[in-house]
Amino acid sequence: MDFTLFFTPLFAFLVFLAIAYLIYRFGGALAPKPKRQSRHKLSTYACGEEFEGGKVQQTFPLFHVAFIFTIFHIAALIIATIPDGDNAFYGLLFIIGLLIAAVALVTSGGENRV
Repeated sequence: MDFTLFFTPLFAFLVFLAIAYLIYRFGGALAPKPKRQSRHKLSTYACGEEFEGGKVQQTFPLFHVAFIFTIFHIAALIIATIPDGDNAFYGLLFIIGLLIAAVALVTSGGENRV
């Protein structure tokens, strides 16, 4: 009997996913069930003071900077570890795709359109 299927990454992933699901369900069965939701549990609370709720406009300029940094960091990692020969072409295609994504993010994705 051939047991090589049991040593593949996909099989190991599925086994660990099943174990994680069983632990999740077992923990949910052991957890105490809430009897009722109180109004204090659902009220807003911030640093010991009542917080006047309202809609806050969120902006994420830091996300765009972090995303572009991540793109260029991955590109530098690929350049540093790119193999010789035919596989170098695929690495360069990936880097070109990353640069296109960065340009698209900087030119159109950086603005808030609400």
